[in-house]
Amino acid sequence: MPDAELHLRQLPDLLRAFDPPVDPRVLALVDEEHGRWRALHDRLVALLVQLLDVASDGRPVTEVITRLIEDTSVGIDDLLDPGAGTGVDAAEIAALLRAHGSLGTVAVDGPVTTFRHACGSGGRHWAANPDVTTVAEGEVPGMPGGRPRYCARCVTSIRAHAGDAWTVAPPEAPGQPCTWTVTNPPPP
Repeated sequence: MPDAELHLRQLPDLLRAFDPPVDPRVLALVDEEHGRWRALHDRLVALLVQLLDVASDGRPVTEVITRLIEDTSVGIDDLLDPGAGTGVDAAEIAALLRAHGSLGTVAVDGPVTTFRHACGSGGRHWAANPDVTTVAEGEVPGMPGGRPRYCARCVTSIRAHAGDAWTVAPPEAPGQPCTWTVTNPPPP
């Protein structure tokens, strides 16, 4: 898929855009399976949000998040392009975001790729549960206050693995888009 066609749309919507149209029976099956996945994903995110709150009871949330990152067996750098060391592929990141139900846009401008998306994980949970536990200003390095702990986990994980090559700007309020900016290094 050319860069101009990178997308953050879910499979049912992509199939509906086909010309000639996809058989309605196929769409019905895809919709059914996508609905099952969405319900399971939302329940798992809610569980993770609650587990992060329980683990942070009496402990600084930044300590809990750092421990989670250190104990993760597969880092972000291993998920996207193992061994390449030359940067990341925008299509792979778009696929990663789609796999989590994110919807939005992808813009590629030379070495910089910008993803503006409605997060299908923590952002979706925050929109459905606006009273979710948030971090205080300065509580998690690099994380603005008033954002969910789940978002702090994501921002901190990306910074730990990608350094300054990626930036994450979580939304200020539920329902607003998150922005990921990825800058690939110049070719060797």
